[in-house]
Amino acid sequence: MIRRRPARTSGSTSSASSTGRARAPSSARPSAVCCAARRSRPRPRSSPGASPKGRRPVDGPLQIDIVTVFPDMLSGFLESSMLKRATKLGAARFNLVNLRDFAEGARRTTDDRPYGGGPGMVMLADPIVKAVESLAGTETKRVMMTPSGKRFDQCDAHRLSQERHLVFVCGHYECIDDRVRQLLQPEELSIGDYVLTNGVLPAAVVIDAVVRLRPGVLGGEGATVDESFETGLLDFPQFTRPVEYRGLRIPEVLQSGNHAAIAAWRKAEAERITLERRPDLAARMGLPRPEPETRRDKRKRRPRRQGNTTEDLAGQTGRPSAEPGEGGAQESN
Repeated sequence: MIRRRPARTSGSTSSASSTGRARAPSSARPSAVCCAARRSRPRPRSSPGASPKGRRPVDGPLQIDIVTVFPDMLSGFLESSMLKRATKLGAARFNLVNLRDFAEGARRTTDDRPYGGGPGMVMLADPIVKAVESLAGTETKRVMMTPSGKRFDQCDAHRLSQERHLVFVCGHYECIDDRVRQLLQPEELSIGDYVLTNGVLPAAVVIDAVVRLRPGVLGGEGATVDESFETGLLDFPQFTRPVEYRGLRIPEVLQSGNHAAIAAWRKAEAERITLERRPDLAARMGLPRPEPETRRDKRKRRPRRQGNTTEDLAGQTGRPSAEPGEGGAQESN
């Protein structure tokens, strides 16, 4: 269930100011270990909910507070799909904080014109600082979504999923008064090199990526193991029923029941796709640069087209086609 903080009465703003000393700036803390490197290290089997060595075990729900001028933009998002499941399971709790509840004046203004001139409006520091300080906790992690922040990736998602309390600061208009950054010392994150209307949408992306990693949210301990970026590679192609669709047939190896052959095919496809689409990831993983692909190579890996027939051509080979998942495959998403 999503809680909304009620409007605060004046005069109750300073008691939480001591939280500014709770955390050092993000730049002073050690950076997250690369997910691919972490996965390459052998580690003992653990029970669901156990955390990697060197980190405290995850216990209790992850409290997530979102400070924004537009809380209604997130209401439906937080009450659907995996986030709704996380709330029911007690893996996460969400609290929408309306920034206008902390603004002064009859109009509850949260922005003003920038000093030095220029287009757009700048969000006032006072309402944001008061709102965030009201959410004080002994283990509060503050996150501010900004285009100048560090590029968010899967390693960050794993790291943040181990926190107990996250406070997201969502800007709007031109930007946020820089004194907010200086006073609150949040971790600054960006989801890409482009500009959006406000910080609510980037915060939603980060929240979804983080919460789905909480124990039990996806239903199984290994549910995320083969997903894109978890191994440092993009995901391999996936198929389900029917075996043949509009003349395109799924690769025979996936119907073979040969677990080793299926694993080899998936690894090769993941490497090929990563090399083609994300050469930066491929270079980080040390993958060799591929030889120029010939037309024959492209035809071999392309799903076979079987003319205009609508029959299940697997039946013509004298053996039944495999059901989805019968080849030792584990669904990754």
